[in-house]
Amino acid sequence: MKSSNLGLRRLYATLAFTCSVWLLSSLVHSQDDVSVPFEISGKTMGPIAYKVVIADHPDSVTPIELQERVAEVLENINQLMSTYQPESDVSRFNRSQSTEFQTVDPKTAAVVARAIEISKLTEGAFDITVGPAVNLWDFGPKNLDFKIPTVSQTDAIKSSIGYQYLEVQLNPPAISKSVAAVNIDLSAIAKGYAVDQVATAMDDLGCKNFLVEVGGEVFASGERFSGGNWRIGVERPDDAGVTLGNIAEISDEAMATSGDYRNFHELGGIRYSHTIDPKTCRPVKHTLASACIIFKDCMTADALATAMMVMGKNRGEQLCQELGAEYLLVERESDFGDELTEFKSKSFPLLDAPQPNNSPTILQQILPVFIGAVVIFGLVIISMSVGAIFAKKPITGSCGGLANQTNDDGETSCGICSKPTTDCVEKND
Repeated sequence: MKSSNLGLRRLYATLAFTCSVWLLSSLVHSQDDVSVPFEISGKTMGPIAYKVVIADHPDSVTPIELQERVAEVLENINQLMSTYQPESDVSRFNRSQSTEFQTVDPKTAAVVARAIEISKLTEGAFDITVGPAVNLWDFGPKNLDFKIPTVSQTDAIKSSIGYQYLEVQLNPPAISKSVAAVNIDLSAIAKGYAVDQVATAMDDLGCKNFLVEVGGEVFASGERFSGGNWRIGVERPDDAGVTLGNIAEISDEAMATSGDYRNFHELGGIRYSHTIDPKTCRPVKHTLASACIIFKDCMTADALATAMMVMGKNRGEQLCQELGAEYLLVERESDFGDELTEFKSKSFPLLDAPQPNNSPTILQQILPVFIGAVVIFGLVIISMSVGAIFAKKPITGSCGGLANQTNDDGETSCGICSKPTTDCVEKND
């Protein structure tokens, strides 16, 4: 009988242990079903946030090495192209009054060369020399109390604005200006270039599925961690704030967005956009609120998005069609119109409307396992109780528990204990 009860107890213990392992393994398995990507984030070019999401990376490179490489690439671009770094290529070029070629880093020369190409494609809508006009309209770093510049003020700076005053050579890398007062600002193209450079670095390190984002400009490579193309939110302009209007799915492509909804002046019921037309040196007057461009490289997409905001809807659509760029344009009915209208290219990869998700959640997967575990534990406890009752065996307790219970006289109550103390055993004998 004792042997039989021992066997039952062992069986119950085995069932309880098996049930515990079953529940634990189910929880771990459910968590493993959701892959968690490795993410790198920080700030660059001053306050600009960046993020790199890596769905998978080779064992040959550690997360720390990836993080250091990203930071190195971004810092190098900042040191070369920032207008806030006094010894950057851009700052030295702007300070110089010389019209001779000035030596710059190959990266700087490549960005300036591409900027000039896009200026020609957009007929001057994109122009890296427009900085003085931006500052004049108080959209520059000073950001003082807004006052509408006079005609004489805008006319005075026109002679120093124009991409046609620039010249670049790639070998040896150098840039020049034909007008000494010309300054350049690469902020409308440098973020896209930075995205491309980080993407190239990730590819060189063996990463194939990743997403790079610098200040809202994006390049997506391969697939996201859960499979399928990467999904990128597209902001929708709103005077009360910015909302997520659409979701685009891209792979091995770049996406850049520009808009007037974050930075503008309002005076006398008129909105003055921060987008300055380089030809007039004044804010644009059309009602295009935002432009989202998808292209093969982010540097071009970044510059084109800015150019679209200068060109307006009709000219912008035509250029995108000529270049093979996908676009999503949002236009207002008026300066402060609440009605927004979207115009997109036929192949712009918007995600279809969300469908009901019928797949079980992690909680739904775990709940049946948890309920099953509780039922089995309950059956074990009931079986042990029934066995103890019919076998007329006292309940086994610990030496610090039932074994030390006493009666009204302060003596050990041996009758209720299966593990009596030594004194109790001697008394019974």
